[in-house]
Amino acid sequence: MSALAQYLAFQGTPVSGSDRSLDRGAEAVKRAYFERIGIRLAPQDGSGLDGCSCLVVSTAIEAQNPEVQRARALNLPIVHRSDLLAELARRRKTIAISGTSGKSTVTGMTFHVLEAGGLQPSLITGANLASLLDEGLLGNAKAGAGEWLVIEADESDGSLIKYSPEVGVILNVEKDHKEIAELIPLFERFRDQTARRVILNGDDAHCAALARPGDLIFRPGSTADGSAADIVQGDWDTRFKLGGAAFHLNVPGRHNLANAMAAIAIGRELGISLEDCARGLQAYRGVERRHVHVGDARGITVVDDFAHNPAKVKACLETVKRVADGSKRRILAVFHPHGFAPMKLMGKDLVQGMVEALDASDILYMPEIYYAGGTADKSISSADLIEAANAAMALKASKDAKPVSGPVGGGFARFFPTKDEVIAAIVQEARAGDWVVTMGARDPSLGDFAANLFNALRNRSPSLGN
Repeated sequence: MSALAQYLAFQGTPVSGSDRSLDRGAEAVKRAYFERIGIRLAPQDGSGLDGCSCLVVSTAIEAQNPEVQRARALNLPIVHRSDLLAELARRRKTIAISGTSGKSTVTGMTFHVLEAGGLQPSLITGANLASLLDEGLLGNAKAGAGEWLVIEADESDGSLIKYSPEVGVILNVEKDHKEIAELIPLFERFRDQTARRVILNGDDAHCAALARPGDLIFRPGSTADGSAADIVQGDWDTRFKLGGAAFHLNVPGRHNLANAMAAIAIGRELGISLEDCARGLQAYRGVERRHVHVGDARGITVVDDFAHNPAKVKACLETVKRVADGSKRRILAVFHPHGFAPMKLMGKDLVQGMVEALDASDILYMPEIYYAGGTADKSISSADLIEAANAAMALKASKDAKPVSGPVGGGFARFFPTKDEVIAAIVQEARAGDWVVTMGARDPSLGDFAANLFNALRNRSPSLGN
Protein backbone atom coordinates (compact mmCIF):
# COMPACT_ATOMS: atom_id res chain seq x y z
CA MET A 1 0.00 0.00 0.00
CA SER A 2 2.77 2.46 0.88
CA ALA A 3 4.60 1.60 -2.35
CA LEU A 4 1.52 2.37 -4.44
CA ALA A 5 0.98 5.64 -2.57
CA GLN A 6 4.58 6.72 -3.14
CA TYR A 7 4.64 5.70 -6.80
CA LEU A 8 1.56 7.83 -7.47
CA ALA A 9 2.90 10.73 -5.42
CA PHE A 10 6.22 10.62 -7.31
CA GLN A 11 4.22 11.01 -10.52
CA GLY A 12 2.30 14.01 -9.22
CA THR A 13 -0.99 12.33 -8.26
CA PRO A 14 -2.59 13.71 -5.05
CA VAL A 15 -2.59 10.92 -2.46
CA SER A 16 -3.90 10.61 1.09
CA GLY A 17 -4.04 7.62 3.39
CA SER A 18 -4.48 6.09 6.81
CA ASP A 19 -3.10 3.20 8.82
CA ARG A 20 -4.17 1.64 12.11
CA SER A 21 -0.58 1.45 13.35
CA LEU A 22 -0.09 5.18 12.70
CA ASP A 23 -3.28 5.89 14.64
CA ARG A 24 -1.72 4.04 17.59
CA GLY A 25 1.30 6.34 17.46
CA ALA A 26 3.67 3.80 15.87
CA GLU A 27 6.18 4.43 13.08
CA ALA A 28 6.67 8.17 13.55
CA VAL A 29 9.58 8.18 11.10
CA LYS A 30 7.38 6.79 8.32
CA ARG A 31 4.65 9.29 9.14
CA ALA A 32 7.13 12.14 8.73
CA TYR A 33 8.39 10.68 5.45
CA PHE A 34 4.90 10.37 3.94
CA GLU A 35 4.09 13.94 4.85
CA ARG A 36 7.43 15.14 3.44
CA ILE A 37 6.72 13.68 0.00
CA GLY A 38 3.20 15.13 -0.03
CA ILE A 39 1.05 12.20 1.12
CA ARG A 40 -1.66 13.54 3.41
CA LEU A 41 -2.36 11.35 6.45
CA ALA A 42 -5.64 11.12 8.34
CA PRO A 43 -7.07 8.99 11.16
CA GLN A 44 -8.71 5.76 9.98
CA ASP A 45 -12.17 7.06 10.86
CA GLY A 46 -13.46 8.14 7.45
CA SER A 47 -12.55 11.79 7.83
CA GLY A 48 -9.72 11.58 5.31
CA LEU A 49 -11.99 10.78 2.37
CA ASP A 50 -13.12 14.36 1.78
CA GLY A 51 -12.01 15.40 -1.70
CA CYS A 52 -10.96 11.90 -2.76
CA SER A 53 -12.02 10.23 -6.02
CA CYS A 54 -11.73 6.65 -4.76
CA LEU A 55 -10.70 4.51 -1.77
CA VAL A 56 -7.93 1.93 -2.24
CA VAL A 57 -7.89 -0.88 0.34
CA SER A 58 -5.73 -3.88 1.18
CA THR A 59 -7.05 -7.36 1.90
CA ALA A 60 -6.60 -6.65 5.63
CA ILE A 61 -9.36 -4.01 5.61
CA GLU A 62 -12.72 -5.37 6.77
CA ALA A 63 -16.10 -4.40 5.34
CA GLN A 64 -16.95 -2.81 8.70
CA ASN A 65 -13.95 -0.45 8.55
CA PRO A 66 -15.05 3.20 9.08
CA GLU A 67 -13.44 4.34 5.84
CA VAL A 68 -15.14 1.61 3.81
CA GLN A 69 -18.44 2.58 5.38
CA ARG A 70 -17.85 6.30 4.64
CA ALA A 71 -16.81 5.57 1.04
CA ARG A 72 -20.06 3.71 0.50
CA ALA A 73 -22.02 6.57 1.96
CA LEU A 74 -20.25 8.97 -0.43
CA ASN A 75 -20.68 6.56 -3.40
CA LEU A 76 -16.91 6.49 -3.90
CA PRO A 77 -15.41 3.55 -5.84
CA ILE A 78 -13.64 1.08 -3.54
CA VAL A 79 -10.59 -0.37 -5.33
CA HIS A 80 -8.49 -3.28 -4.10
CA ARG A 81 -4.76 -2.70 -3.89
CA SER A 82 -4.09 -5.32 -6.55
CA ASP A 83 -6.47 -3.69 -9.04
CA LEU A 84 -4.62 -0.39 -8.74
CA LEU A 85 -1.28 -2.19 -9.15
CA ALA A 86 -2.63 -4.04 -12.19
CA GLU A 87 -3.71 -0.75 -13.76
CA LEU A 88 -0.30 0.83 -13.14
CA ALA A 89 1.37 -2.28 -14.57
CA ARG A 90 -0.69 -2.01 -17.77
CA ARG A 91 0.83 1.42 -18.39
CA ARG A 92 4.42 0.08 -18.50
CA LYS A 93 6.35 -2.91 -19.72
CA THR A 94 6.15 -4.93 -16.54
CA ILE A 95 8.20 -7.69 -14.96
CA ALA A 96 6.06 -9.41 -12.32
CA ILE A 97 7.91 -11.52 -9.74
CA SER A 98 5.72 -14.22 -8.19
CA GLY A 99 6.24 -17.21 -5.91
CA THR A 100 5.63 -18.10 -2.30
CA SER A 101 9.16 -17.23 -1.14
CA GLY A 102 11.84 -14.82 -2.33
CA LYS A 103 9.63 -12.31 -4.17
CA SER A 104 10.90 -9.19 -2.40
CA THR A 105 14.54 -10.21 -2.73
CA VAL A 106 14.32 -11.12 -6.43
CA THR A 107 12.29 -7.98 -7.16
CA GLY A 108 15.02 -5.87 -5.54
CA MET A 109 17.81 -7.76 -7.28
CA THR A 110 16.06 -7.43 -10.65
CA PHE A 111 15.54 -3.70 -10.16
CA HIS A 112 19.28 -3.27 -9.62
CA VAL A 113 20.17 -5.49 -12.59
CA LEU A 114 17.95 -3.34 -14.84
CA GLU A 115 19.50 -0.17 -13.41
CA ALA A 116 23.00 -1.51 -14.11
CA GLY A 117 21.84 -2.32 -17.64
CA GLY A 118 20.87 1.33 -18.18
CA LEU A 119 17.11 0.71 -18.38
CA GLN A 120 16.12 3.24 -15.64
CA PRO A 121 13.35 1.00 -14.24
CA SER A 122 10.50 1.81 -11.89
CA LEU A 123 9.77 -0.29 -8.81
CA ILE A 124 6.75 -1.26 -6.71
CA THR A 125 7.51 -3.92 -4.11
CA GLY A 126 6.67 -5.08 -0.62
CA ALA A 127 9.94 -4.52 1.24
CA ASN A 128 12.34 -1.62 1.61
CA LEU A 129 15.63 -1.80 -0.30
CA ALA A 130 18.67 -0.67 1.67
CA SER A 131 20.04 1.13 -1.41
CA LEU A 132 16.87 3.23 -1.79
CA LEU A 133 16.79 4.00 1.93
CA ASP A 134 20.22 5.55 1.41
CA GLU A 135 18.66 7.79 -1.25
CA GLY A 136 16.25 9.16 1.33
CA LEU A 137 13.29 7.08 0.10
CA LEU A 138 11.18 4.66 2.10
CA GLY A 139 12.72 1.94 -0.06
CA ASN A 140 9.84 0.04 -1.66
CA ALA A 141 9.01 2.30 -4.62
CA LYS A 142 10.74 4.40 -7.25
CA ALA A 143 9.55 6.06 -10.45
CA GLY A 144 12.25 5.70 -13.09
CA ALA A 145 12.41 7.35 -16.50
CA GLY A 146 12.54 4.05 -18.44
CA GLU A 147 9.75 1.91 -19.85
CA TRP A 148 10.15 -1.06 -17.47
CA LEU A 149 8.33 -1.50 -14.16
CA VAL A 150 9.36 -4.27 -11.73
CA ILE A 151 6.62 -5.42 -9.35
CA GLU A 152 6.07 -8.04 -6.69
CA ALA A 153 3.00 -10.12 -7.59
CA ASP A 154 1.29 -11.64 -4.56
CA GLU A 155 -0.55 -14.94 -4.52
CA SER A 156 -1.66 -14.80 -0.88
CA ASP A 157 -5.00 -13.10 -1.58
CA GLY A 158 -5.51 -14.53 -5.07
CA SER A 159 -4.67 -11.22 -6.75
CA LEU A 160 -1.88 -12.81 -8.81
CA ILE A 161 -4.35 -13.49 -11.62
CA LYS A 162 -4.99 -9.78 -12.14
CA TYR A 163 -1.60 -9.18 -13.77
CA SER A 164 -0.70 -9.63 -17.44
CA PRO A 165 3.01 -8.78 -17.41
CA GLU A 166 5.47 -8.65 -20.27
CA VAL A 167 7.76 -11.01 -18.30
CA GLY A 168 6.36 -13.27 -15.58
CA VAL A 169 8.55 -15.02 -13.02
CA ILE A 170 7.54 -17.96 -10.79
CA LEU A 171 10.13 -18.68 -8.10
CA ASN A 172 8.41 -21.50 -6.19
CA VAL A 173 4.99 -22.76 -5.13
CA GLU A 174 4.74 -23.60 -1.42
CA LYS A 175 2.07 -23.70 1.24
CA ASP A 176 1.75 -20.36 3.00
CA HIS A 177 -1.56 -18.52 2.98
CA LYS A 178 -3.19 -21.20 0.86
CA GLU A 179 -2.89 -24.94 0.22
CA ILE A 180 -0.91 -26.04 -2.85
CA ALA A 181 -4.08 -27.23 -4.61
CA GLU A 182 -5.51 -23.72 -4.34
CA LEU A 183 -2.30 -22.08 -5.54
CA ILE A 184 -1.64 -24.07 -8.71
CA PRO A 185 -4.62 -22.67 -10.70
CA LEU A 186 -3.55 -19.12 -9.77
CA PHE A 187 -0.02 -19.66 -11.06
CA GLU A 188 -1.33 -21.40 -14.19
CA ARG A 189 -3.47 -18.39 -15.04
CA PHE A 190 -0.62 -15.97 -14.26
CA ARG A 191 1.62 -18.03 -16.56
CA ASP A 192 -0.95 -18.01 -19.36
CA GLN A 193 -1.50 -14.24 -19.08
CA THR A 194 2.21 -13.40 -19.42
CA ALA A 195 2.78 -11.78 -22.82
CA ARG A 196 6.44 -12.37 -23.66
CA ARG A 197 8.25 -14.94 -21.52
CA VAL A 198 7.70 -16.94 -18.36
CA ILE A 199 10.79 -17.66 -16.24
CA LEU A 200 10.52 -20.57 -13.77
CA ASN A 201 12.61 -22.35 -11.15
CA GLY A 202 13.35 -25.78 -12.60
CA ASP A 203 14.31 -27.23 -9.22
CA ASP A 204 10.89 -26.58 -7.70
CA ALA A 205 8.62 -29.51 -8.53
CA HIS A 206 5.47 -27.43 -8.83
CA CYS A 207 7.23 -24.83 -11.00
CA ALA A 208 8.64 -27.54 -13.23
CA ALA A 209 5.12 -28.91 -13.69
CA LEU A 210 3.99 -25.44 -14.84
CA ALA A 211 6.71 -25.13 -17.49
CA ARG A 212 5.81 -25.22 -21.19
CA PRO A 213 7.99 -25.42 -24.31
CA GLY A 214 9.60 -22.02 -24.79
CA ASP A 215 9.51 -21.02 -21.13
CA LEU A 216 12.88 -20.06 -19.64
CA ILE A 217 14.21 -22.25 -16.82
CA PHE A 218 16.71 -21.26 -14.16
CA ARG A 219 17.96 -23.39 -11.28
CA PRO A 220 19.46 -22.49 -7.90
CA GLY A 221 22.95 -22.97 -9.31
CA SER A 222 22.53 -22.31 -13.01
CA THR A 223 20.96 -20.31 -15.84
CA ALA A 224 21.09 -20.59 -19.62
CA ASP A 225 24.64 -19.20 -19.35
CA GLY A 226 25.82 -22.28 -17.46
CA SER A 227 26.40 -23.37 -13.87
CA ALA A 228 27.74 -21.24 -11.07
CA ALA A 229 31.36 -22.12 -10.24
CA ASP A 230 33.82 -21.35 -7.45
CA ILE A 231 30.96 -20.72 -5.02
CA VAL A 232 32.09 -19.27 -1.68
CA GLN A 233 29.44 -18.76 0.98
CA GLY A 234 30.28 -16.52 3.93
CA ASP A 235 28.26 -15.46 6.93
CA TRP A 236 27.22 -12.25 5.20
CA ASP A 237 27.94 -12.65 1.49
CA THR A 238 28.21 -15.07 -1.45
CA ARG A 239 30.71 -15.17 -4.31
CA PHE A 240 30.62 -17.20 -7.51
CA LYS A 241 31.48 -17.14 -11.21
CA LEU A 242 29.09 -17.58 -14.11
CA GLY A 243 29.90 -17.49 -17.80
CA GLY A 244 33.27 -15.88 -17.16
CA ALA A 245 31.84 -13.07 -14.99
CA ALA A 246 32.61 -12.76 -11.25
CA PHE A 247 29.65 -12.14 -8.94
CA HIS A 248 29.62 -10.85 -5.38
CA LEU A 249 26.30 -10.88 -3.50
CA ASN A 250 26.01 -8.88 -0.29
CA VAL A 251 23.64 -11.54 1.09
CA PRO A 252 24.37 -15.11 2.27
CA GLY A 253 22.73 -18.48 1.88
CA ARG A 254 21.87 -21.04 -0.79
CA HIS A 255 18.42 -19.50 -1.20
CA ASN A 256 19.97 -16.17 -2.17
CA LEU A 257 22.17 -17.88 -4.75
CA ALA A 258 18.93 -19.18 -6.26
CA ASN A 259 17.40 -15.70 -6.06
CA ALA A 260 20.41 -14.28 -7.90
CA MET A 261 20.02 -16.86 -10.68
CA ALA A 262 16.42 -15.71 -11.17
CA ALA A 263 17.50 -12.06 -11.42
CA ILE A 264 20.28 -12.99 -13.88
CA ALA A 265 17.82 -14.93 -16.04
CA ILE A 266 15.54 -11.89 -16.16
CA GLY A 267 18.41 -9.57 -17.03
CA ARG A 268 19.61 -11.85 -19.79
CA GLU A 269 16.07 -12.05 -21.21
CA LEU A 270 16.19 -8.26 -21.56
CA GLY A 271 19.61 -8.32 -23.22
CA ILE A 272 21.66 -7.21 -20.23
CA SER A 273 25.24 -8.52 -20.21
CA LEU A 274 26.52 -10.85 -17.50
CA GLU A 275 28.99 -8.15 -16.43
CA ASP A 276 26.15 -5.64 -15.94
CA CYS A 277 24.11 -8.31 -14.12
CA ALA A 278 27.10 -8.73 -11.79
CA ARG A 279 27.32 -4.95 -11.23
CA GLY A 280 23.64 -4.78 -10.48
CA LEU A 281 23.70 -7.67 -8.04
CA GLN A 282 26.65 -6.19 -6.20
CA ALA A 283 24.72 -2.92 -5.85
CA TYR A 284 21.89 -4.84 -4.18
CA ARG A 285 22.49 -4.63 -0.43
CA GLY A 286 19.44 -6.43 0.83
CA VAL A 287 15.98 -5.40 1.91
CA GLU A 288 14.67 -4.42 5.29
CA ARG A 289 14.48 -7.30 7.80
CA ARG A 290 16.00 -9.89 5.46
CA HIS A 291 19.00 -11.38 7.28
CA VAL A 292 19.93 -8.04 8.84
CA HIS A 293 23.06 -8.00 11.03
CA VAL A 294 21.72 -6.12 14.05
CA GLY A 295 25.10 -6.24 15.82
CA ASP A 296 27.51 -8.18 18.03
CA ALA A 297 27.26 -7.91 21.80
CA ARG A 298 29.68 -9.66 24.18
CA GLY A 299 30.55 -12.21 21.49
CA ILE A 300 26.90 -12.87 20.64
CA THR A 301 25.69 -12.12 17.09
CA VAL A 302 22.11 -10.89 16.58
CA VAL A 303 20.35 -11.31 13.21
CA ASP A 304 16.84 -10.16 12.29
CA ASP A 305 14.84 -11.76 9.45
CA PHE A 306 11.35 -11.46 7.95
CA ALA A 307 11.06 -15.27 7.67
CA HIS A 308 7.50 -16.31 8.42
CA ASN A 309 6.48 -19.32 6.32
CA PRO A 310 7.96 -22.84 6.48
CA ALA A 311 10.38 -22.47 3.54
CA LYS A 312 11.64 -19.04 4.61
CA VAL A 313 12.09 -20.00 8.26
CA LYS A 314 13.97 -23.17 7.36
CA ALA A 315 16.21 -21.32 4.87
CA CYS A 316 16.98 -18.61 7.45
CA LEU A 317 17.87 -21.12 10.16
CA GLU A 318 19.99 -23.27 7.83
CA THR A 319 21.91 -20.18 6.75
CA VAL A 320 22.78 -19.06 10.29
CA LYS A 321 23.44 -22.60 11.52
CA ARG A 322 26.10 -23.29 8.90
CA VAL A 323 29.67 -22.07 9.46
CA ALA A 324 32.08 -21.66 6.53
CA ASP A 325 34.50 -24.25 7.97
CA GLY A 326 31.73 -26.86 8.09
CA SER A 327 31.11 -26.67 11.84
CA LYS A 328 27.84 -25.63 13.47
CA ARG A 329 27.13 -22.87 15.98
CA ARG A 330 24.46 -22.75 18.69
CA ILE A 331 21.35 -20.85 17.66
CA LEU A 332 18.86 -19.12 19.94
CA ALA A 333 15.93 -18.61 17.57
CA VAL A 334 12.94 -16.38 18.22
CA PHE A 335 9.90 -16.85 16.03
CA HIS A 336 6.89 -14.57 16.45
CA PRO A 337 3.89 -16.25 14.80
CA HIS A 338 1.45 -13.92 13.04
CA GLY A 339 -2.25 -14.57 12.63
CA PHE A 340 -4.30 -17.39 14.10
CA ALA A 341 -5.57 -18.66 10.74
CA PRO A 342 -2.06 -18.86 9.20
CA MET A 343 -0.83 -20.83 12.20
CA LYS A 344 -3.67 -23.30 11.83
CA LEU A 345 -2.80 -23.69 8.17
CA MET A 346 0.98 -24.00 8.37
CA GLY A 347 1.93 -24.32 12.05
CA LYS A 348 2.80 -28.01 11.70
CA ASP A 349 4.99 -27.33 8.67
CA LEU A 350 6.69 -24.40 10.42
CA VAL A 351 7.58 -26.58 13.39
CA GLN A 352 8.88 -29.35 11.12
CA GLY A 353 11.14 -26.92 9.24
CA MET A 354 12.55 -25.48 12.45
CA VAL A 355 13.31 -28.92 13.86
CA GLU A 356 14.98 -30.03 10.61
CA ALA A 357 17.22 -26.94 10.52
CA LEU A 358 18.19 -26.93 14.21
CA ASP A 359 19.33 -29.53 16.72
CA ALA A 360 18.78 -30.26 20.38
CA SER A 361 21.58 -27.92 21.50
CA ASP A 362 19.69 -24.95 20.05
CA ILE A 363 16.76 -23.18 21.69
CA LEU A 364 13.55 -21.96 20.07
CA TYR A 365 11.51 -19.18 21.73
CA MET A 366 7.99 -18.02 20.84
CA PRO A 367 5.81 -15.27 22.28
CA GLU A 368 2.06 -15.43 21.81
CA ILE A 369 0.66 -15.17 18.26
CA TYR A 370 0.57 -11.60 16.95
CA TYR A 371 -2.97 -10.23 16.63
CA ALA A 372 -3.40 -7.25 14.30
CA GLY A 373 -7.07 -6.69 15.01
CA GLY A 374 -10.32 -7.67 13.32
CA THR A 375 -12.18 -10.93 13.71
CA ALA A 376 -10.23 -14.11 14.38
CA ASP A 377 -10.71 -17.61 15.79
CA LYS A 378 -8.14 -17.66 18.60
CA SER A 379 -8.36 -21.37 19.33
CA ILE A 380 -4.64 -21.90 18.67
CA SER A 381 -1.71 -20.54 20.69
CA SER A 382 2.05 -20.35 20.36
CA ALA A 383 2.09 -22.74 23.32
CA ASP A 384 0.57 -25.39 21.04
CA LEU A 385 3.40 -24.88 18.52
CA ILE A 386 5.97 -25.08 21.31
CA GLU A 387 4.55 -28.39 22.53
CA ALA A 388 4.71 -29.78 18.98
CA ALA A 389 8.29 -28.51 18.51
CA ASN A 390 9.50 -30.17 21.70
CA ALA A 391 7.89 -33.47 20.74
CA ALA A 392 9.40 -33.34 17.24
CA MET A 393 12.88 -32.46 18.52
CA ALA A 394 12.69 -35.20 21.14
CA LEU A 395 11.91 -37.68 18.38
CA LYS A 396 14.78 -36.35 16.26
CA ALA A 397 17.35 -36.24 19.07
CA SER A 398 16.63 -39.51 20.86
CA LYS A 399 13.83 -41.98 21.31
CA ASP A 400 14.39 -41.71 25.05
CA ALA A 401 14.42 -37.90 25.23
CA LYS A 402 11.68 -36.28 27.28
CA PRO A 403 10.02 -33.24 25.66
CA VAL A 404 9.86 -30.27 28.04
CA SER A 405 7.48 -27.38 27.55
CA GLY A 406 6.75 -24.27 29.59
CA PRO A 407 8.16 -20.76 29.99
CA VAL A 408 11.12 -21.65 32.22
CA GLY A 409 13.67 -24.40 32.55
CA GLY A 410 15.13 -26.64 29.88
CA GLY A 411 13.73 -27.94 26.67
CA PHE A 412 14.40 -27.16 23.04
CA ALA A 413 11.33 -24.93 22.61
CA ARG A 414 10.06 -22.43 25.18
CA PHE A 415 6.90 -20.33 25.28
CA PHE A 416 6.63 -16.88 26.84
CA PRO A 417 3.47 -14.78 26.59
CA THR A 418 5.26 -11.54 25.70
CA LYS A 419 8.29 -10.43 23.71
CA ASP A 420 9.73 -8.70 26.78
CA GLU A 421 9.77 -12.04 28.60
CA VAL A 422 11.56 -13.61 25.62
CA ILE A 423 14.25 -10.91 25.82
CA ALA A 424 14.74 -11.50 29.53
CA ALA A 425 15.11 -15.26 28.98
CA ILE A 426 17.66 -14.84 26.19
CA VAL A 427 19.70 -12.37 28.23
CA GLN A 428 19.98 -15.07 30.90
CA GLU A 429 20.75 -17.87 28.43
CA ALA A 430 23.02 -16.47 25.68
CA ARG A 431 26.77 -16.93 25.78
CA ALA A 432 29.72 -15.95 23.59
CA GLY A 433 29.66 -17.72 20.24
CA ASP A 434 25.85 -17.96 20.07
CA TRP A 435 23.85 -16.46 17.24
CA VAL A 436 20.46 -15.04 18.21
CA VAL A 437 17.99 -14.92 15.30
CA THR A 438 14.66 -13.11 15.42
CA MET A 439 12.04 -14.05 12.82
CA GLY A 440 8.50 -13.06 12.00
CA ALA A 441 6.26 -10.83 9.90
CA ARG A 442 3.26 -8.49 10.02
CA ASP A 443 4.04 -7.06 13.48
CA PRO A 444 5.57 -3.61 12.72
CA SER A 445 7.40 -3.62 16.06
CA LEU A 446 9.60 -6.64 15.21
CA GLY A 447 12.49 -4.49 13.97
CA ASP A 448 12.41 -2.61 17.26
CA PHE A 449 12.22 -5.93 19.11
CA ALA A 450 15.48 -7.08 17.52
CA ALA A 451 17.16 -3.78 18.42
CA ASN A 452 15.85 -3.97 22.00
CA LEU A 453 17.11 -7.54 22.33
CA PHE A 454 20.54 -6.52 21.08
CA ASN A 455 20.70 -3.60 23.53
CA ALA A 456 19.66 -5.86 26.42
CA LEU A 457 22.47 -8.29 25.56
CA ARG A 458 24.97 -5.46 25.25
CA ASN A 459 23.95 -3.96 28.58
CA ARG A 460 23.52 -7.13 30.59
CA SER A 461 25.40 -7.68 33.83
CA PRO A 462 28.99 -8.93 33.45
CA SER A 463 28.12 -11.61 36.01
CA LEU A 464 26.14 -13.35 33.27
CA GLY A 465 29.31 -13.90 31.24
CA ASN A 466 30.78 -12.47 28.10
